[in-house]
Amino acid sequence: MSVLRQFRRRCTSAVVHGAATLAPLAPGFAVNFAETLIGRLGPMAPRLASIVRGNMIAANVYSPEVFRQHFRNVARHLTNGLRVLSSRSPDAVRSIASRDVRVDDSVEVAKAEIERHRGGLIAPAHCVNYLVSLVQLNQSLPVSMYLRWSKDARKVELKKRWCDAAGFDVIIEPPRLTNPAARAELIVEAIRAGKTVAITPDLAQRAGEGVAVRWLDRIAYLPSGPASLAMLAEVPMLPLFARREGDRQTLYFASPIHVTRLSRAEGGRTESVRRAMQCWADGFQTFVQNSPDQWFLWGDSRWTRVLRGDPVYSGVVEPLMKPETAEAQQT
Repeated sequence: MSVLRQFRRRCTSAVVHGAATLAPLAPGFAVNFAETLIGRLGPMAPRLASIVRGNMIAANVYSPEVFRQHFRNVARHLTNGLRVLSSRSPDAVRSIASRDVRVDDSVEVAKAEIERHRGGLIAPAHCVNYLVSLVQLNQSLPVSMYLRWSKDARKVELKKRWCDAAGFDVIIEPPRLTNPAARAELIVEAIRAGKTVAITPDLAQRAGEGVAVRWLDRIAYLPSGPASLAMLAEVPMLPLFARREGDRQTLYFASPIHVTRLSRAEGGRTESVRRAMQCWADGFQTFVQNSPDQWFLWGDSRWTRVLRGDPVYSGVVEPLMKPETAEAQQT
């Protein structure tokens, strides 16, 4: 990691922890003012605004209104984080969530799958306002949060404060657990014990480290973890996305993704995971195309590299071969 990137991370961490410390002291009108200010100034931020605009253009979803609405949504997301951390009870947090978020009827399908399999795995994208949207989901479908161990104890404590304020069940990873197999075992055990765990798949990976999927006319790489965990726990992945309806965010589940165990001749575990992640990526693409203002990660550095065609993070989709061309090659 470069010295500049380390410096940026430390600065960001200092700002986040500073804001979390001051959150209980901030009066409501100050938080409301901050939301308005961030929403208006965000589209004018020289570096960030340029990255977000460029990424939206590369994804073919840009419009001035979508661009502005995204920053208004991000402003609400950030200030809702302050509201959650300054709240004194889960009831107050639930009140914030119900004001901003609703869950549509597709939650009944997800609940039926979880009841049938006696446990579940939700695969949500990073939708804006997820700090409170999952709180609203938790009212009708209880969710367990898996908190990974970190060398930065403040980071873990901040996440735990959020979970406690929101009333989430928490699965805390033991200190210094770095073995991916042991981590997977903990999550699978929780699911088999009847819990529903949320794992976010929209974290861009390096080529060779993630599962290759077609996404927005390019190859992107997603983590294999969600599909692998679903297969091990013998539960479907339950994709979760969002759309805006008026002034509220509506959460919706796409069709459950069953991770079918394939034979060795069909590609085995690797192909099983790839197909499941491609299914999730198809729903993710629909979400980004239909509700671009609802995705939080337009400014993410890794997704920027995907959308700009960096070969370390992205690939080129091979055009489908015409039948006559394929026949000619075979002869």
